[in-house]
Amino acid sequence: MGAGDLVLGIDVGTTKVAAVVVSRDGKLLASASRPHEADLAAPPGHAEQDVDRLLAAGFDVVGELPADLRRCAAAVGVAGQMHGVVVLNDAGTPLTPLVTWEDQRCLEGSFLDELSAASGHPMRTGFGCATLAWYVASGMLPERAAAACTIHDLLVARLCGEKRPVTDASSGASWGLFDLEALTWDAAAVKAAGIPASVLPEVLPCGAKAGVVCEEQAEKLGLPAGTPAAAALGDNQASVLAMLDDPETELALNVGTGAQLSAALPAGVGPTRADAVSPFDCRPFPGGRFMLVAAALAGGSAWAWLAETVERWLAELNVPCPSRDDLYRRLNALGLAADDALTVKPHFLGERCDAARRGTIEGIDPENFSLGRVARALGRGLMVNLKAMLPTEAFVGRRAVVGGGNALRRNPLLQEMAKEVFGLPLRLAAGKEEAAVGAALNAANLAGK
Repeated sequence: MGAGDLVLGIDVGTTKVAAVVVSRDGKLLASASRPHEADLAAPPGHAEQDVDRLLAAGFDVVGELPADLRRCAAAVGVAGQMHGVVVLNDAGTPLTPLVTWEDQRCLEGSFLDELSAASGHPMRTGFGCATLAWYVASGMLPERAAAACTIHDLLVARLCGEKRPVTDASSGASWGLFDLEALTWDAAAVKAAGIPASVLPEVLPCGAKAGVVCEEQAEKLGLPAGTPAAAALGDNQASVLAMLDDPETELALNVGTGAQLSAALPAGVGPTRADAVSPFDCRPFPGGRFMLVAAALAGGSAWAWLAETVERWLAELNVPCPSRDDLYRRLNALGLAADDALTVKPHFLGERCDAARRGTIEGIDPENFSLGRVARALGRGLMVNLKAMLPTEAFVGRRAVVGGGNALRRNPLLQEMAKEVFGLPLRLAAGKEEAAVGAALNAANLAGK
């Protein structure tokens, strides 16, 4: 395999970073990952992470890949947690922490409703433009603010030695106030939101070249200087790109901290006006396409909630608790053996289309409230919630669901509920670190350019 056949991929996730080397046809040759532990103490409802720690972790994990493979990388692709925003000065130095997709500050008072009405876009808390508008309205936008970007945009800029990041359409669309037809910012909406247009990054198409690896970073990371780097792809699109063999006949189900069900549209089919006010997102996808995405805030975090609740109750009763791994194994076994007497609606964190919504357990009688039934109903509820968000036409012609994400991979009960709810066979994606692999595949076309 020649040097031009290898591509490096990096993913900066909500809880961990990962790096991979893949062949241009998608074969995973090496991978490395680690938790980044970048969460910051913040006021209630605020979700912030340390920018320098995230970037350092992203670069450090590259150094864990085999040196001989790094030296042969012909292109670099990056992906990362969507929606979040960090503000920079004109030297490219962060002036704020990364405000992540889990941030809830825009729910204070009627701010979000007023922003949506003023801009003409249904805005959601945790979206980059919603956070920027909140900074402006609160008088907290730093005076020296010159640019804003996602964390993965910033990693690409540092990789290329650039002070001002660019963004990929997949990430730009995740911020809100984005014109999906023109694939750029909605200038009138940005103005109505009070955001200085000058801070928003230039938008590039999916797979476009953002720059080349500078000599300083090439030496530090063991990469060829001048290697082309693609504009950073949103982690949802990157994961789907890695998972699906045939995007028009398969659905991508990813259950990590949150959960997403993604349906790629046929080439030439784009967003409609109705999509803008729907419970699903219409997002740019590599290859000049779009995809419909049901994105639930509670995915694997809801499954973890059940385990944590059991642990807490046992502690309150002074009863020894099994290890977390043993507890998950037992919950899976009990849930697979249970019936469907209960219904769980797992809106524990609200939903982006209804932030005030909360979870419920229904159908309880004096005899049926067992742990197995709760586990089964929770697993089923996660899948029902995702399916209900997408329009029925998104399921027409689909022949399989392709699964990814650690929560889905590790829990047979969630896999069984996916098959039952979607009425389709489920296969787990063959690889791992899907977002990093997808980022690499998105950059593969730049090899040699």
